[in-house]
Amino acid sequence: MEDERNEGGSRVRDALNDLQSRLEAAVDEIRPKLRRAFDELDARVDEAVADIRPKARAAVSEVRPRVDQFVADVQPRLDSLLERLQVRIDELRRDLDQRAARSSDRDTGGPAGELPPGAGDDDTDGGTA
Repeated sequence: MEDERNEGGSRVRDALNDLQSRLEAAVDEIRPKLRRAFDELDARVDEAVADIRPKARAAVSEVRPRVDQFVADVQPRLDSLLERLQVRIDELRRDLDQRAARSSDRDTGGPAGELPPGAGDDDTDGGTA
């Protein structure tokens, strides 16, 4: 019975080896054809790029002055916007620092009756001036 198993396993191995040999032969046969096809494709792509390159350069040259003008027009606006944003960020940072200082004074029990820095600056005393 064991001889039958060995014989069956041997046949499977032989069939797999045969299949692998056939596959390797088929790949070896098709490899030169694939190489030629890729070489032809490379040549066609190179030709197409060579045809397109002058058109692309001309289009870039035509558009460049308009792009430069757009950037020149927009740059001052962007600079102004960035300056305003920076001022606003600085104001917010100062406000947060003041609030943190007031909170810290409350937590540490600052001097009794003394207003923290900036207190009363925002006219929230109910109009009793």
